[in-house]
Amino acid sequence: MGDNDNYKKLRKPYDISLPFFAYGVLKPGEIAYSRIKDLIYEKNEACVNYSMKHRDGVPILFSKEMDFEETCGYIFHFSDGDEAYKTIIDTISGNLYKWGTIDIGKEKANVLFGRNPSKGSNYIEDEFDRKCYSGKNDPLFKEGIQLVKENLESGIFRKEKGFFNLQMNYMLLWSAIDRYCKLRYYRKKEHESREELSKEKVFREALSIYAGGKHYRPIYNTDNLFKNVFDLSNPKYCLNYYYTLRCNIVHRGKSSFNDIGLLMEATEDLLNIFEYMLDDAFGEE
Repeated sequence: MGDNDNYKKLRKPYDISLPFFAYGVLKPGEIAYSRIKDLIYEKNEACVNYSMKHRDGVPILFSKEMDFEETCGYIFHFSDGDEAYKTIIDTISGNLYKWGTIDIGKEKANVLFGRNPSKGSNYIEDEFDRKCYSGKNDPLFKEGIQLVKENLESGIFRKEKGFFNLQMNYMLLWSAIDRYCKLRYYRKKEHESREELSKEKVFREALSIYAGGKHYRPIYNTDNLFKNVFDLSNPKYCLNYYYTLRCNIVHRGKSSFNDIGLLMEATEDLLNIFEYMLDDAFGEE
Protein backbone atom coordinates (compact mmCIF):
# COMPACT_ATOMS: atom_id res chain seq x y z
CA MET A 1 0.00 0.00 0.00
CA GLY A 2 1.32 3.44 -0.87
CA ASP A 3 1.29 6.66 1.12
CA ASN A 4 -1.94 7.72 -0.57
CA ASP A 5 -3.65 4.94 -2.48
CA ASN A 6 -6.82 7.05 -2.80
CA TYR A 7 -4.96 9.77 -4.68
CA LYS A 8 -7.16 11.27 -7.38
CA LYS A 9 -6.04 14.19 -9.50
CA LEU A 10 -8.48 16.77 -10.84
CA ARG A 11 -8.66 17.60 -14.51
CA LYS A 12 -8.79 21.17 -15.72
CA PRO A 13 -12.26 22.73 -15.95
CA TYR A 14 -13.94 22.82 -19.34
CA ASP A 15 -13.46 26.58 -19.86
CA ILE A 16 -10.17 27.92 -18.48
CA SER A 17 -10.96 31.42 -19.74
CA LEU A 18 -13.49 31.83 -16.92
CA PRO A 19 -12.51 33.41 -13.60
CA PHE A 20 -12.32 31.27 -10.46
CA PHE A 21 -14.34 31.58 -7.25
CA ALA A 22 -12.08 30.72 -4.29
CA TYR A 23 -13.62 30.04 -0.88
CA GLY A 24 -11.06 27.70 0.74
CA VAL A 25 -7.30 27.20 0.97
CA LEU A 26 -6.68 29.29 -2.18
CA LYS A 27 -8.22 32.51 -0.80
CA PRO A 28 -5.99 35.46 0.10
CA GLY A 29 -4.64 34.93 3.59
CA GLU A 30 -4.92 31.14 3.30
CA ILE A 31 -2.30 28.45 3.21
CA ALA A 32 -2.13 27.85 -0.57
CA TYR A 33 -2.85 31.37 -1.86
CA SER A 34 0.78 32.18 -2.63
CA ARG A 35 0.85 29.34 -5.15
CA ILE A 36 -1.47 31.24 -7.51
CA LYS A 37 -1.03 34.82 -6.29
CA ASP A 38 1.28 35.90 -9.12
CA LEU A 39 -1.16 34.64 -11.77
CA ILE A 40 -4.03 36.86 -10.59
CA TYR A 41 -4.46 40.25 -12.22
CA GLU A 42 -7.77 41.11 -10.54
CA LYS A 43 -9.52 39.83 -7.41
CA ASN A 44 -12.84 40.86 -5.92
CA GLU A 45 -14.65 39.77 -2.79
CA ALA A 46 -17.96 38.01 -3.40
CA CYS A 47 -20.59 36.00 -1.54
CA VAL A 48 -22.83 33.33 -3.04
CA ASN A 49 -26.01 31.60 -1.86
CA TYR A 50 -24.49 28.17 -1.44
CA SER A 51 -23.90 26.33 1.84
CA MET A 52 -20.54 25.09 3.04
CA LYS A 53 -19.51 22.25 5.34
CA HIS A 54 -16.14 20.90 6.47
CA ARG A 55 -14.66 17.57 5.51
CA ASP A 56 -11.21 16.61 6.72
CA GLY A 57 -10.91 20.16 8.07
CA VAL A 58 -11.36 21.94 4.72
CA PRO A 59 -14.48 23.60 3.30
CA ILE A 60 -16.60 21.89 0.67
CA LEU A 61 -19.38 23.68 -1.16
CA PHE A 62 -22.78 22.17 -1.96
CA SER A 63 -23.73 22.44 -5.62
CA LYS A 64 -27.34 23.51 -5.01
CA GLU A 65 -28.15 27.18 -4.53
CA MET A 66 -30.02 27.99 -1.30
CA ASP A 67 -31.68 31.33 -0.55
CA PHE A 68 -30.83 31.47 3.15
CA GLU A 69 -27.24 30.22 3.01
CA GLU A 70 -24.11 32.18 2.16
CA THR A 71 -20.47 31.44 1.47
CA CYS A 72 -17.97 34.24 0.99
CA GLY A 73 -14.76 34.21 -1.01
CA TYR A 74 -12.99 35.90 -3.92
CA ILE A 75 -13.33 35.95 -7.69
CA PHE A 76 -9.93 35.65 -9.37
CA HIS A 77 -9.24 36.76 -12.92
CA PHE A 78 -6.05 35.17 -14.19
CA SER A 79 -3.35 36.55 -16.46
CA ASP A 80 -2.64 32.99 -17.59
CA GLY A 81 -5.65 30.73 -17.15
CA ASP A 82 -3.87 27.63 -18.36
CA GLU A 83 -1.07 27.96 -15.81
CA ALA A 84 -3.43 29.06 -13.03
CA TYR A 85 -5.75 26.08 -13.39
CA LYS A 86 -2.77 23.77 -13.73
CA THR A 87 -1.57 25.07 -10.36
CA ILE A 88 -5.01 24.68 -8.81
CA ILE A 89 -5.33 21.02 -9.83
CA ASP A 90 -1.79 20.51 -8.56
CA THR A 91 -2.95 21.78 -5.16
CA ILE A 92 -6.50 20.48 -4.69
CA SER A 93 -7.61 16.90 -4.01
CA GLY A 94 -9.75 15.22 -6.64
CA ASN A 95 -11.12 13.01 -3.87
CA LEU A 96 -12.76 16.01 -2.21
CA TYR A 97 -13.69 18.28 -5.11
CA LYS A 98 -15.15 18.39 -8.59
CA TRP A 99 -15.48 21.25 -11.08
CA GLY A 100 -18.63 23.23 -11.69
CA THR A 101 -19.69 26.73 -12.66
CA ILE A 102 -21.47 29.37 -10.64
CA ASP A 103 -23.19 32.65 -11.50
CA ILE A 104 -22.00 35.61 -9.46
CA GLY A 105 -23.93 38.70 -10.47
CA LYS A 106 -23.57 38.96 -14.23
CA GLU A 107 -20.42 36.86 -14.23
CA LYS A 108 -19.92 33.12 -14.58
CA ALA A 109 -17.01 31.52 -12.75
CA ASN A 110 -15.45 28.13 -12.26
CA VAL A 111 -15.80 26.75 -8.75
CA LEU A 112 -14.80 23.63 -6.84
CA PHE A 113 -17.89 21.92 -5.49
CA GLY A 114 -17.55 19.22 -2.86
CA ARG A 115 -17.67 15.66 -4.08
CA ASN A 116 -20.59 13.94 -2.28
CA PRO A 117 -20.67 16.81 0.24
CA SER A 118 -23.20 15.16 2.57
CA LYS A 119 -20.94 12.16 3.22
CA GLY A 120 -18.37 12.42 6.00
CA SER A 121 -18.78 16.17 6.34
CA ASN A 122 -19.39 18.25 9.45
CA TYR A 123 -21.79 21.09 10.10
CA ILE A 124 -19.94 24.30 11.02
CA GLU A 125 -21.33 25.60 14.30
CA ASP A 126 -19.90 29.13 14.26
CA GLU A 127 -21.95 31.41 12.00
CA PHE A 128 -18.96 33.41 10.76
CA ASP A 129 -16.88 30.28 10.06
CA ARG A 130 -19.87 28.84 8.24
CA LYS A 131 -19.66 31.76 5.79
CA CYS A 132 -15.91 32.46 5.71
CA TYR A 133 -13.37 29.66 5.98
CA SER A 134 -10.27 30.45 8.05
CA GLY A 135 -7.47 27.90 7.94
CA LYS A 136 -5.41 29.54 10.67
CA ASN A 137 -8.06 28.34 13.12
CA ASP A 138 -7.25 24.72 12.30
CA PRO A 139 -6.78 23.01 15.71
CA LEU A 140 -3.35 21.67 14.80
CA PHE A 141 -2.09 25.10 13.75
CA LYS A 142 -3.69 26.89 16.68
CA GLU A 143 -4.19 24.80 19.84
CA GLY A 144 -1.67 22.12 18.82
CA ILE A 145 1.21 24.49 18.19
CA GLN A 146 0.33 26.54 21.27
CA LEU A 147 0.45 23.40 23.42
CA VAL A 148 3.94 22.50 22.18
CA LYS A 149 5.12 26.06 22.82
CA GLU A 150 3.67 26.17 26.34
CA ASN A 151 5.17 22.80 27.22
CA LEU A 152 8.60 23.89 26.00
CA GLU A 153 8.40 27.05 28.09
CA SER A 154 7.15 25.22 31.19
CA GLY A 155 10.19 22.96 31.51
CA ILE A 156 8.10 19.80 31.95
CA PHE A 157 10.41 17.90 29.60
CA ARG A 158 13.20 18.05 32.17
CA LYS A 159 11.10 16.38 34.87
CA GLU A 160 10.47 12.68 35.50
CA LYS A 161 9.02 11.05 32.38
CA GLY A 162 9.77 14.30 30.58
CA PHE A 163 11.45 12.53 27.67
CA PHE A 164 8.22 10.73 26.82
CA ASN A 165 6.32 14.02 26.96
CA LEU A 166 8.91 15.54 24.67
CA GLN A 167 8.52 12.72 22.17
CA MET A 168 4.74 13.16 22.18
CA ASN A 169 5.09 16.89 21.58
CA TYR A 170 7.55 16.36 18.73
CA MET A 171 5.05 13.98 17.14
CA LEU A 172 2.29 16.59 17.59
CA LEU A 173 4.47 19.19 15.90
CA TRP A 174 5.02 16.86 12.98
CA SER A 175 1.28 16.19 12.75
CA ALA A 176 0.82 19.93 12.21
CA ILE A 177 3.60 20.01 9.59
CA ASP A 178 2.06 17.05 7.76
CA ARG A 179 -1.26 18.90 7.83
CA TYR A 180 0.40 21.96 6.31
CA CYS A 181 1.89 19.85 3.52
CA LYS A 182 -1.44 18.17 2.79
CA LEU A 183 -3.25 21.50 2.45
CA ARG A 184 -0.54 23.28 0.47
CA TYR A 185 0.61 20.54 -1.90
CA TYR A 186 -1.50 17.67 -3.15
CA ARG A 187 0.99 14.85 -3.76
CA LYS A 188 0.55 11.12 -4.04
CA LYS A 189 3.43 10.34 -1.67
CA GLU A 190 4.06 12.05 1.64
CA HIS A 191 7.78 12.36 0.98
CA GLU A 192 6.97 14.32 -2.19
CA SER A 193 5.05 16.87 -0.12
CA ARG A 194 7.96 17.23 2.29
CA GLU A 195 10.29 17.75 -0.65
CA GLU A 196 8.04 20.56 -1.91
CA LEU A 197 8.20 22.17 1.53
CA SER A 198 12.01 21.99 1.54
CA LYS A 199 12.08 23.94 -1.76
CA GLU A 200 10.13 26.85 -0.35
CA LYS A 201 11.97 30.16 -0.03
CA VAL A 202 10.29 30.80 3.32
CA PHE A 203 11.54 27.45 4.66
CA ARG A 204 15.10 28.32 3.65
CA GLU A 205 14.75 31.72 5.32
CA ALA A 206 13.40 30.22 8.55
CA LEU A 207 16.08 27.53 8.54
CA SER A 208 18.78 30.18 8.30
CA ILE A 209 17.24 32.28 11.08
CA TYR A 210 16.52 29.55 13.62
CA ALA A 211 18.98 26.78 12.79
CA GLY A 212 21.86 28.70 11.22
CA GLY A 213 25.17 27.60 12.69
CA LYS A 214 23.66 24.49 14.28
CA HIS A 215 25.70 21.29 14.19
CA TYR A 216 23.38 18.45 15.11
CA ARG A 217 25.17 15.13 15.34
CA PRO A 218 24.48 12.58 12.56
CA ILE A 219 21.56 10.22 13.14
CA TYR A 220 20.60 6.95 11.47
CA ASN A 221 17.35 5.54 10.14
CA THR A 222 16.30 2.64 12.32
CA ASP A 223 15.20 0.49 9.36
CA ASN A 224 18.14 0.79 6.93
CA LEU A 225 20.82 2.54 9.03
CA PHE A 226 21.06 5.33 6.45
CA LYS A 227 23.15 8.19 7.82
CA ASN A 228 21.34 11.54 8.04
CA VAL A 229 23.34 14.74 8.36
CA PHE A 230 22.08 18.26 9.03
CA ASP A 231 23.55 20.26 6.15
CA LEU A 232 22.34 23.87 5.92
CA SER A 233 23.53 24.09 2.33
CA ASN A 234 20.86 21.51 1.45
CA PRO A 235 17.42 22.31 2.95
CA LYS A 236 16.09 18.93 1.84
CA TYR A 237 18.69 17.17 4.01
CA CYS A 238 17.73 19.36 6.96
CA LEU A 239 14.04 18.57 6.68
CA ASN A 240 14.82 14.88 6.26
CA TYR A 241 16.93 15.06 9.41
CA TYR A 242 14.02 16.44 11.44
CA TYR A 243 11.71 13.81 9.91
CA THR A 244 14.12 10.97 10.66
CA LEU A 245 14.02 12.00 14.32
CA ARG A 246 10.25 11.69 14.14
CA CYS A 247 10.42 8.23 12.54
CA ASN A 248 12.96 6.98 15.06
CA ILE A 249 10.62 8.01 17.89
CA VAL A 250 7.79 5.98 16.35
CA HIS A 251 9.71 2.88 15.27
CA ARG A 252 12.57 2.47 17.71
CA GLY A 253 10.37 1.39 20.60
CA LYS A 254 12.59 2.64 23.40
CA SER A 255 14.93 5.53 22.70
CA SER A 256 18.06 6.37 24.61
CA PHE A 257 17.51 9.00 27.26
CA ASN A 258 20.82 10.47 26.08
CA ASP A 259 18.86 11.80 23.09
CA ILE A 260 16.81 14.24 25.15
CA GLY A 261 19.19 17.14 24.51
CA LEU A 262 19.14 16.60 20.75
CA LEU A 263 15.37 16.14 20.64
CA MET A 264 14.78 19.21 22.81
CA GLU A 265 16.90 21.40 20.56
CA ALA A 266 15.31 20.01 17.40
CA THR A 267 11.81 20.57 18.79
CA GLU A 268 12.55 24.19 19.68
CA ASP A 269 14.15 24.94 16.31
CA LEU A 270 11.54 23.16 14.21
CA LEU A 271 8.72 24.85 16.13
CA ASN A 272 10.22 28.27 15.40
CA ILE A 273 10.73 27.37 11.74
CA PHE A 274 7.17 26.14 11.36
CA GLU A 275 5.63 29.15 13.12
CA TYR A 276 7.60 31.40 10.77
CA MET A 277 6.14 29.50 7.80
CA LEU A 278 2.60 29.66 9.16
CA ASP A 279 2.85 33.42 9.69
CA ASP A 280 4.02 33.83 6.12
CA ALA A 281 1.37 31.54 4.63
CA PHE A 282 -1.55 33.10 6.49
CA GLY A 283 -0.26 36.64 5.99
CA GLU A 284 -0.36 36.62 2.18
CA GLU A 285 -2.86 39.17 0.91
